Amino acid sequence: MPVKILLVSINRCRNPYPVFPLGISHITGALRKNGFDVKVIDMGFQDRDLEPVLRDFNPDYVGLSLRNIDDVRIDKTQFFVPELCETVKRVKDVSGAGLILGGSAFSLFPEELLEMTGADYGLMGEAEGSIITLLEVLSGSHGESLSALEKVPGLIYRQGNIVRKNAPAAFPSSEISIPCRIPEIAGYYLKSSGMLNIQTQRGCPFTCCYCTYPLIEGKRARFRPARSVAEDVEDAVRSGAEYLFIVDSAFNTSNDHVAGICEEFLKLKVKFEWGCFLRPCNLTQDLMALMARAGLKHIEFGSDSFCDSVLESYGKNFTFDDILSSSEMARKEKIHYSHFLIVGGPGETEDTLRKSFENSTMLKKTVIFPFTGMRIYPGTPLYAHALKEKYISEPVNLLEPLFYISPYLTKERIAGILSEFHQRSCRWAVEDITPEQAKVMESLRERGIKGPLWEFLAG
Repeated sequence: MPVKILLVSINRCRNPYPVFPLGISHITGALRKNGFDVKVIDMGFQDRDLEPVLRDFNPDYVGLSLRNIDDVRIDKTQFFVPELCETVKRVKDVSGAGLILGGSAFSLFPEELLEMTGADYGLMGEAEGSIITLLEVLSGSHGESLSALEKVPGLIYRQGNIVRKNAPAAFPSSEISIPCRIPEIAGYYLKSSGMLNIQTQRGCPFTCCYCTYPLIEGKRARFRPARSVAEDVEDAVRSGAEYLFIVDSAFNTSNDHVAGICEEFLKLKVKFEWGCFLRPCNLTQDLMALMARAGLKHIEFGSDSFCDSVLESYGKNFTFDDILSSSEMARKEKIHYSHFLIVGGPGETEDTLRKSFENSTMLKKTVIFPFTGMRIYPGTPLYAHALKEKYISEPVNLLEPLFYISPYLTKERIAGILSEFHQRSCRWAVEDITPEQAKVMESLRERGIKGPLWEFLAG
């Protein structure tokens, strides 16, 4: 009999819209390919199914994936760890299955979450390969011997009163297979958000001071073969998707990679549109035109600031001139584009905020999403900066959300300045969408409009 494993996606966050659980879908595909019997529950809409599936399926192991610790919002913060702990309790009340934790959020706080939940094992980093190795060890004739467990990449586990951690290993990009898009789950996200998602690369070589991508996926970009990504797109379209979002931390880590993917997209006989995150630098008009021909409709620029001194403090390695140039390239190709800013980080002052607003007036036909404060995560340059500045001191509990605000500002002062910016330009989207806007967006979905829809927020 094959080993049975139930995978549970904990994520219930719906802001700004529900996001398809791509990571757990890749793991499902890898497990099924290797002969494991797998079922998946998405707690975003299948919460009531947990206990019945546990009883009926009777899994040998339950894997719980935590995508986010919180929603990275300084006000009305949603903290998702209690939902993980509650789900673990519900599993234990019904099943004696071994419990395995994973997901990007778990990878940032593995010891704390293993201790809080009482789970048996945890897997840090990419788990397509390591979960198969772990299950083979646990179900093999040699059982969970110490020597065997030591060979599982990224495994965190207990040996008596000692918690041990194995170094994670980067999963080869050439082995990333097409995720298993379960029809019921894919259908829910297509109805509620109008899109599915794909990933074309892993790892991040950039030096943004707050970012956790290099900690979770590594500091070297690893690119999937363009043909493999195209096959992934074909599968998503067969699942009903007409719009896809590329979830890479920055799609344009390599212009050659972007061009290769777009050339493969143009060869496909299926119809779809797509969006992506881009760094607003090192782009060319020819590349932007190629992306437009390949179906690109929305760009979310990770600009973070429109002030050069703040960009330097944030470790961004580009300037506002780069941002302006990149925006103009997108506008000329009739691609919708928005800018995401983090205000109040290292080096931010009232003067730099006003410089950002002044510069924003040069940007045409865009939406600007400013977020106040930087979430502090262990192991990031921001963490080291906050220690040096005595903003925090060790030991510090960073599992519960803690945000950095520049010593030259306060959260309240930033809120007042952003409100002023919004009054002067409605393109600065500083509040949650209104009920009226939500109704408009719902109407657009009903009319078959796909994609993020933020372009309708601009005046």
